[in-house]
Amino acid sequence: MKYVGIDLGTTNSAISSYDGENVQIFKSPEQHDVTPSAIYFDKRGNKYVGSRAYNSASRSPDNAALLFKRFMGTSTKIKIVAVDKELTPEECSAEILKTLYGYLPEEVRNSDSTGTVITVPAAFNQMQKDATMSAAELAGIGKVALMQEPVAAVMSIMKSRNTDGIFLVYDLGGGTLDIAIAESISGKVNLLSHGGIAMCGGRDFDRALLDNIVKPWLLKNFNLPVDIAVNPQFKTLMKMATWASEKAKIELSSREDVIISLPETELNVRDIDGE
Repeated sequence: MKYVGIDLGTTNSAISSYDGENVQIFKSPEQHDVTPSAIYFDKRGNKYVGSRAYNSASRSPDNAALLFKRFMGTSTKIKIVAVDKELTPEECSAEILKTLYGYLPEEVRNSDSTGTVITVPAAFNQMQKDATMSAAELAGIGKVALMQEPVAAVMSIMKSRNTDGIFLVYDLGGGTLDIAIAESISGKVNLLSHGGIAMCGGRDFDRALLDNIVKPWLLKNFNLPVDIAVNPQFKTLMKMATWASEKAKIELSSREDVIISLPETELNVRDIDGE
């Protein structure tokens, strides 16, 4: 029997398989290990999922769905202006799951013996877990089980170390922070304790860069309203500035400094003075 593992993340998602001996990660069409958890509709109603959707979202935020994992298990809906449609978080997650499943070889996708494990934050409540199962059902994925993310992390460590122990797992993702203490005995993993912050992740770091560096610079150098962050006239500017902040944050993982920049030709936005 082959198992499929899916990390359904707030900002990025990934898929792999395990046949009892080897783990294989299936790459996106762009040959990346992860796929952005993003959906975008153009004016003609064409739907895009993944990297193209993420890159288009900053230029046309009203036609994109992002960060919907944070709303799993709630009644919040994501409005898509281009197609005059509202999507539930479960429907959005289903689109990501279908896209990821499409990376698998046909013999794995269509096999009756394939089982799928989707990881969820340790802090997810029952409604959020049920919503994740509903997303899998909408995606047409059968034989699904959920596994808490810190448990999956410890099992991965156990596979490489082959030793028992108690582990502290620190999982800072794109949207959530999970900290857990897990114990491994004879290959079995038990979660002893866990805690976390539902709204603390990489996207919040992006917001901090935007609020403390980018936004003050914009207000200093251009004639912009103080409420620029919530002003509908500058919504696209703020989305693109957030996108640029995230790119800078990623680059800072391997560099000491970075320049946050946006091409004026892509912004198509002017301040109050027309500059």
